[in-house]
Amino acid sequence: MTFLLSEDEALRNLLKNMVVTDQKSVDNSGVTRSVKVYFGQPDQELRDQTYPYITIDMIDITEDFSRAMRGKVKPSYVEDPTTIGEDTTYDSELHDWEINYPIPVNIDYQITVYSRQPRHDREILAQLLYTKIPLRFAVLQTNDGTVRRLDVLDVSKRDVTEQGKRLFVNAITVRVSSEIAPETFNKMYKVLQVIATGTTDNEQLGRGQFSPISYTIQQP
Repeated sequence: MTFLLSEDEALRNLLKNMVVTDQKSVDNSGVTRSVKVYFGQPDQELRDQTYPYITIDMIDITEDFSRAMRGKVKPSYVEDPTTIGEDTTYDSELHDWEINYPIPVNIDYQITVYSRQPRHDREILAQLLYTKIPLRFAVLQTNDGTVRRLDVLDVSKRDVTEQGKRLFVNAITVRVSSEIAPETFNKMYKVLQVIATGTTDNEQLGRGQFSPISYTIQQP
């Protein structure tokens, strides 16, 4: 999974599987419905669109200078190569690789909640701030097992009236701490042995005249 796509998918997976309860009936039973999650506002042609639902919009990417470092690093979360060359298995004791320190960045998202009923509005907001994206110590786990810091920057109420009906809207701004690898690292063989071959008792016969010597690099 690549940068940004990994965070997008992780955030959507985090927000999925929420449900709300419709107003209870006379027999004190309620009907539950799932809260769908979209990247951006769904197309108008999407006929099965129903309330409530959530949209995710990436709104900003900035470099985080407070986490910036210089030097080389061997990040364990970067996928190690499985082969080097042809039919040669990567061995950490024999081969080595390193990259420059990744560039730390902040990815800001706006999570917007749309609902028609005040009951749904409060249920979703409570689930988000209590379990999904709490105001403190929230984390975002990607599919590769990397855990990212997730901070809630702002929660804003933006209720509007749409076609004579009230639409409850919550806009939540969150920040994901991520990083960009500044380069693609190259894996090279370490030369363990150099074998020089040539004829014995070579002598320089004259200016610019000598017997060639070939060199063979022994792979580990």
